[in-house]
Amino acid sequence: MDIKQRTEALLLAANRALTIKDIGELLEAESSEDESQVINAVTSLKEEYKTKPYDLVEVSSGYRIQLNQEYAQDVAKLWEVKPLRLSRATLETLSIISYMQPVTRGDIEDVRGVNVATNVIKILMDQGWIKIKGYRDVPGRPALFITTQKFLDDFSMKTLDDLPVLPDLPEIDNISPELKLQDDSVEHEAPAQ
Repeated sequence: MDIKQRTEALLLAANRALTIKDIGELLEAESSEDESQVINAVTSLKEEYKTKPYDLVEVSSGYRIQLNQEYAQDVAKLWEVKPLRLSRATLETLSIISYMQPVTRGDIEDVRGVNVATNVIKILMDQGWIKIKGYRDVPGRPALFITTQKFLDDFSMKTLDDLPVLPDLPEIDNISPELKLQDDSVEHEAPAQ
């Protein structure tokens, strides 16, 4: 049987991304020549799929076959499950974690300027997009949050370097400035009685 067809069958049937090593092990590739045939098969399939409504894409955990984005709306009609709707607070929290990780809940609150609701962190953890890496060595030992490989896979990225580049923002001297009081040198009139 052709290695390319066997590789394609594995990628179609897999419920996760497969690395070259995974494919080689499943095909019982024993030599470096067999492994190079697997690499050639993957490369050939990527090229073939350019004219199809699906692609062979490389994500952080390996290769997977997925539909082109332009067909997403048509295919979504097959399932009655409502797509996950994320609130602005949840998206902001996920963005802060992905760009600044590892971060504590307090760090996120400092950037956002508001408290982070417990359900926001729970949603992100339930989706498998963030996890606790450890705990900061300060009083209270707050959890340090980082993104996961599932986050990269679900958002079709190989590494965090694939995140969009943030625009250059002006330097902010003080993120939460105190209210300025009136100048003490100005005479205050007593209220008329």
